[in-house]
Amino acid sequence: MKKKLWKLGALLGACCVAVSAHAGPLVTQWSFTLDANWSGAPVFTGGGGTTFSDAAEISWGAAGDMHTVGSGRSGLEITNANSAGLVNTNGLAATTNTITHYNNVVAGGSSTLSTAMLLSTLSLTPTLPAPGPVIGPTAINFAINFSETSNGAPCGFPSTSECDDIFIIGTGSLNNQFDYDGNTYFVSFFESTNNLKALPAATCAAAGAAPNCLGLQTQEGQFTPAIFKFTITSERVVIEVPEPPVLALFALGALGLALARRQRAGGSDQARAG
Repeated sequence: MKKKLWKLGALLGACCVAVSAHAGPLVTQWSFTLDANWSGAPVFTGGGGTTFSDAAEISWGAAGDMHTVGSGRSGLEITNANSAGLVNTNGLAATTNTITHYNNVVAGGSSTLSTAMLLSTLSLTPTLPAPGPVIGPTAINFAINFSETSNGAPCGFPSTSECDDIFIIGTGSLNNQFDYDGNTYFVSFFESTNNLKALPAATCAAAGAAPNCLGLQTQEGQFTPAIFKFTITSERVVIEVPEPPVLALFALGALGLALARRQRAGGSDQARAG
């Protein structure tokens, strides 16, 4: 029996060595392009006023300029929609797109945004240690729920004003993975300003979303940006919906732990070599 177990162990060990031998060197740097746009037709509630949507903007309310406080028109706008740059594996996050909610008082009975779809298209090209072919483009969809609330109590959810508007982004596509040259890489998106945070269950429900949702609440007359970044790691980064103060730093904290593990492993290898 021991002889059979030894043979099985030797066979498994040989398989692992063979798999490792076929994996290429870890890509340490990538060039990227990431294009973001509103995809398809957003869904508006019934009502008056005017609605508008294109690749960069969704707006509703009076026929004014949503960028002007008191215009009677609100909206969501994507800026830096076509971002490009370099990102290092297990390194600092790369800044991509910004979504800003322009929140103005909208007349009662106006048609307002209910749901929308944000489409991000990511292409990656290995640059170090050796150039490689383009990977992608890969389409990543983020479902958006929105609630243009009535400006009067009771709000039915925790609110700073009477009542905050609610923007919610689906978390299902925040983590993605791909294989290249025998190695697995993980792409993780997060929001860097802490404007986007975990919301109470009642707030999620008010915007038609399930509990443990991720979003932002904005007050009338305020323009609130959500700045998105992404990392590429060689180990999975688990982006959950923790307490609000932790959310923006969660991905970087997990990345730091991954780097620490790699550094400790490297130190152990050097000690063994010495």
